[in-house]
Amino acid sequence: MTPQDRAMMARATAAPVGEVAAEHLAVAVAIGERLVKEAVWSGERCNWVGAEPVDLRDRVGALTYRALGPNLYVGSSGVALFLAQLATTTGQDEFRRTALAATRHAISRRDDVSPAARLGFYSGWAGMAAAALRTGRLLDSAELVDAGSGLLRDIAQQLSGVAEGGEQEYDLMSGVAGAVPAFALGYRYTGDERMAEAAVTAALWLGRSARKSRTGWSWRSPGLRNQHDLTGLSHGAAGVAVAFLEAYRLTGEEMFATGARNAMRYEDRWLDVGEGNWPDFRENTADRRARTFVTLWCHGAPGIALSRLYAYELLGEARWRHDAMTALATTERVTRPLTNGGGADFSLCHGLAGNAEPFEEAREVLGAAGTVIPRLGADAIGMDIPRLVADHGLERYARTGVSWPCGTHTAETPNLMLGLAGIGYFYLRLAVPQVPSALLPVRWDR
Repeated sequence: MTPQDRAMMARATAAPVGEVAAEHLAVAVAIGERLVKEAVWSGERCNWVGAEPVDLRDRVGALTYRALGPNLYVGSSGVALFLAQLATTTGQDEFRRTALAATRHAISRRDDVSPAARLGFYSGWAGMAAAALRTGRLLDSAELVDAGSGLLRDIAQQLSGVAEGGEQEYDLMSGVAGAVPAFALGYRYTGDERMAEAAVTAALWLGRSARKSRTGWSWRSPGLRNQHDLTGLSHGAAGVAVAFLEAYRLTGEEMFATGARNAMRYEDRWLDVGEGNWPDFRENTADRRARTFVTLWCHGAPGIALSRLYAYELLGEARWRHDAMTALATTERVTRPLTNGGGADFSLCHGLAGNAEPFEEAREVLGAAGTVIPRLGADAIGMDIPRLVADHGLERYARTGVSWPCGTHTAETPNLMLGLAGIGYFYLRLAVPQVPSALLPVRWDR
């Protein structure tokens, strides 16, 4: 990349940036331009074809290639969200036009989402609605704001049936917990009291459906085989804690703060001090009783760090800061060596970009960029992980033209949580820290 390229990217951003940030922005722009070029258009809508693993747990397994669905996780909503953020930063019209068209595609394909997952944030309508609202606000599109609001009203109708009984996923990814931040965002954007009421209804359902004990609250998933009720942000108690915290932020009701504390207390029951991590209780097919630890956004320390940082921010209680420090230390220990070699997955969900995100959030919550955050003992947690990850990507992929290692484990794919849009989002967020996290959807109203 030439100095002229860097200067051009620096002029394109809404605020002055240094040379390093300009190069990060240039990576995001290059990925955005590729997504624009590869979009498949039909009238005023567009979509992409991408690779998806048949089984995410299989590191060398089969892929399927198909048109993206509508959801935030691997669908056109997620690509649209990245392009909308990029359009706002650079002012480039092709990003705006493509983001609008991709969101129209997502809304038009809403019925492709399984009814069982529609309340979820990353897999369901809730995240699609939140992405449409944010994209609409970023791009000044009343059409998309109206579409997102309408989808939230439809989710509220579905939620009323769940509240009356029946089996339902609870988690942030595909369940009721995912509806809470979406409804809270809808209320903040539109002022519609019905959305605030729906957020409260969902949080109350989570409280009623909890399995309560002296050691905390947990939830049983009807869709997963597991040894114990799950920990973690995407499918476990940490995601429910974030939902309770959003309900507490929205209402000020102490019962929701209590729910968040109890969800995190359940997880801390299983914290392995030696590992500095919380176990992944999804059933291990090789040994059903084996204790497994992973260090990813979806399961393990990075996602749990995000939940604890948000808890500390809202509740101000030292216990959750202590948990966050434990999770950050583990994430650093696992991630730092991966920036020295090749082949490490770069995705948001279970790759290097996702593992870097808790350190960006720690800067937001605990101090300005460059702050050294104390570890539990005498030394300090290095806050250089995002920079190391970014440099690794620049050296091995952005500057060489080698394919980015996506969360499919083999082929590149365009989507947000496993693919290129998420990698672009990571670099954009480094260049422009005001861009809110895609992995902790609680600041999308700024």
